[in-house]
Amino acid sequence: MSNFSRRQGNLACGLLSLCLSLFRPSGANAEASPAKGESARINAEATSVDHAPKLDGTLNDPLWRSAKPIMEFRQREPHEGDPPTEKTEVRILYTRHAVYFGIHCYDSEPSRIIATELRRDVSQDLDDHFEILIDSNHNRRGAYVFEVNPLGTQNDGLIVDEQGDTNGGDFDRGWDGVWTSEARITPDGWTATIEIPFTTLNFTHSSDVAWGLNLKRFIRRKNEEDLWSAYRRTFGITKVSEAGELRGVKDIGSGRLFIVKPYGLARYDKQTGENPKFPFTGE
Repeated sequence: MSNFSRRQGNLACGLLSLCLSLFRPSGANAEASPAKGESARINAEATSVDHAPKLDGTLNDPLWRSAKPIMEFRQREPHEGDPPTEKTEVRILYTRHAVYFGIHCYDSEPSRIIATELRRDVSQDLDDHFEILIDSNHNRRGAYVFEVNPLGTQNDGLIVDEQGDTNGGDFDRGWDGVWTSEARITPDGWTATIEIPFTTLNFTHSSDVAWGLNLKRFIRRKNEEDLWSAYRRTFGITKVSEAGELRGVKDIGSGRLFIVKPYGLARYDKQTGENPKFPFTGE
């Protein structure tokens, strides 16, 4: 090859490299990628509705179909990272006053679903059940947990500093929230509907709300634990910092819960034996 041909080839390569550098996306147009050693955080979207869906334990209300289902669960136990053996779908709606979860736990053998517990705030580890974690302050350290079994029985509590209860449970059952649940066993599994008022979640931001969110299903007969996020054995649902995020909740008003406790002051003069006096009036 002549020197002239070599120079032409080098010039063509240089021009091509220049063009590629000019048109390579950068800044806001560049494709986002997680930092080394950091996994991308998954997101779910809540759908706004004008009124609450029917909360009868079924997903027959057409409002549920307006929400995009969450289906991306992974096993934590017994086979870490594998797809679940049974499909699960969760839909999320909200109004100005509450957030609603529609849960469909498909089961290929519905007659083998285990559901016995009817007492509130009692461990459901011996039943099939479903848990919802909400980090409403988005601090990635603490969260509320709402649990329901196929009979609609409620259990709830708190995770503080990513710690459950002292007996190894997912959460501390010392907290009781105000929420409603219904559930039914169906020919293809079991379904549940849940309403959680915003006042129960005690948060401050009311516009473009972002919460930490995680979802867990437990299939008792298989000892199978399926999670939406934090499915690694070293994590689990108590690992609030590894939860996904819930987006789409906008302009809902205050979620701050105020608790009013009656309080009074009185004073009694031991020397004179007079009637109690009120310090503010002296009467």
